[in-house]
Amino acid sequence: MKWLNRSVGRALRGTFVLLVSLVLLSGVVATVESVRQGDALDRLIDHNLPLRLNNLKLRSTMGDATRGLRNYLLYQNPKTTYQQARAAYPPFMEDLDRRAETPEELKLIGDLRTRVFDWFGYAAQAEQVSQGDPKVMQYAEGSRLRYEEILRSSDALEAHLAAKTAELDQQAARNRFWGRVIVIAFAVIAGAMALLTAIRTYRVLVPPLAAMGDTLARLTAGEHDARFPATGPTEIQRLGNAINTLADESDRLRATERERSRLSKVAHQTAARIRQTLEADEVIREAVTALGSKLPAERVFVQLVREGTIGPPEMEWVDGRVTKDGTSFPPVPAEELERLYLQGLTPVGSTGDPPQDVPEAAARALRQLGDMQFLVVPFGAGQKALGSILLARGSARGPWNTDEIEAVKVVGTDLGRGLDQASLYRRERDLVKELRALDSAKTDFMSTVSHELRSPLTSIAGYLEILRDEEAGDINPAQDRMLDAIDRNTTRLRLLIEDLLTLSRIEAGAFRSLKQRTDVCAVIENSVESMRPTAAKAQVELTVEHPGCPVPVDGDPNQLDRAMANLLSNAVKFTPAGGKVHVGVSVEDGDAVVVVSDTGIGIPAEEMTRLSTRFFRASNATERSIPGTGLGLSIVRSIVANHSGTFDLRSEENKGTTVTMRIKTSADAPEEPRTG
Repeated sequence: MKWLNRSVGRALRGTFVLLVSLVLLSGVVATVESVRQGDALDRLIDHNLPLRLNNLKLRSTMGDATRGLRNYLLYQNPKTTYQQARAAYPPFMEDLDRRAETPEELKLIGDLRTRVFDWFGYAAQAEQVSQGDPKVMQYAEGSRLRYEEILRSSDALEAHLAAKTAELDQQAARNRFWGRVIVIAFAVIAGAMALLTAIRTYRVLVPPLAAMGDTLARLTAGEHDARFPATGPTEIQRLGNAINTLADESDRLRATERERSRLSKVAHQTAARIRQTLEADEVIREAVTALGSKLPAERVFVQLVREGTIGPPEMEWVDGRVTKDGTSFPPVPAEELERLYLQGLTPVGSTGDPPQDVPEAAARALRQLGDMQFLVVPFGAGQKALGSILLARGSARGPWNTDEIEAVKVVGTDLGRGLDQASLYRRERDLVKELRALDSAKTDFMSTVSHELRSPLTSIAGYLEILRDEEAGDINPAQDRMLDAIDRNTTRLRLLIEDLLTLSRIEAGAFRSLKQRTDVCAVIENSVESMRPTAAKAQVELTVEHPGCPVPVDGDPNQLDRAMANLLSNAVKFTPAGGKVHVGVSVEDGDAVVVVSDTGIGIPAEEMTRLSTRFFRASNATERSIPGTGLGLSIVRSIVANHSGTFDLRSEENKGTTVTMRIKTSADAPEEPRTG
């Protein structure tokens, strides 16, 4: 048993040698018994059975020959059967002669051969007798008697072979019996030896392997402190030691991965906090605080490039707090930092012996920190270097590892992006202030200009009316046409000034509505009636359809009338002669729905997205010299939005335009006006 405990190889080798020996010995025993049993069977199959078979075939052939000869002699039948038998018997006779071995077989087969030849010699004489000869009967009877002698010889041979067959059967049965006895006895002995060997091997191998399997199962289940006890043969102990070593390495890797995960989390949390602020000082403060509190660093510095150099830190983390007035470093040319940034280098090493990629000026600055391990991570935006992060800790804590360097690089990347965004935000804020000032000045200018234009425009309209009344004298047709032109342009200028004033009030936030219960149908009727002369002059058919009953809304009638006037004016203006403009009013889902549709020139599909732009006019309207300011739709949208409604415009070039306004009905709205 001791030799089994020393080595799995020896245990398995002894077991396999025994098992292989038993298998080979079993094969030998089985082969010997098979040969012993096969001899009797081979003798029976290869000797006795062929002799008996040829004896029977010869007996049958001679019967056919006798019958064929007698039929020929007695009944004058053809000699076909006789001749076929005479041609068939020689092979049977030859096979009997060839297979005869014992003296008794040779004697019996020789006697049979003599009688067969004697019969065929007698048959040859019988063939010479002519038909009707008295000897025919004698030859026929003689052939029968000689055939009976052949049968007696054949029976004697058959009796001898049958006795021999019975003897071989008995011998084969005895061989089978003793063969089974021997095989069973050997199998019992071999099985006992194999079982004994298996038990001994099992006791040596299985318990240590079971302990190993249990250890692996516990490790797989998460029991990382499970270890294999050093038991069993040498090979199993070696394998167990390898498993224990792997478990120890796995613990080390898990610890490393936890630290890597922690550093990655720190980097991403810091990046998230950096992205939440747009102030440069806050961005830097978040970076140095996170790096100083979460990394094993004793000091953290953030330095920025200013006027071609990088010098004193913008902020410093030391002794658990952030300060802006800390260590003073001598200035270093920014070109060296830009080179490190563009090449993606992060100098790391000891302050006492900085690596070669650290410029001499920077190396002198690092030596001021004393004996420490340092890490420099340049950061920037795009191809521009903005500064660097410097981390330092005592040399006793070891150099900076790869995971720590990668975490600081991630923070550096987001710090550069955050500072760049902060700079852009500061510039954007300044630009917004300037734009707001310009917009305010523009609004004031538009309001002032509009007010200043209304006074002379009112004077022009007054004098035009006086001239029309002919108080200054008669006017001729040419002067009348001139006055028409002045009147049209005065009206256009007045509408433009009103649109500008309305737009100015909207932008200034002074566009307020005096809301009261207003009948939309009445507003529509008034607007349509006011537009009918213009439509008739333009040869445009103007129709209206409404429920006939009031459709009340909570709105400003003047603003609603202004919106309808703009929509109808646009519809008539952009519809060629012979076209149609239709206005429909309905109530759907508690909304007053006003639809203005025309068969005009429409709007090109590629210009639909620009309709909300002020002063924008469709290209087909400009090409046809149709007058307009491009402010009408903007004012209509503002009026509808001021009434908490919705505005929708659908148009197709050369087919027409449909505008839909929806304003919530208010059947229970108060009658008295109120400011909204």
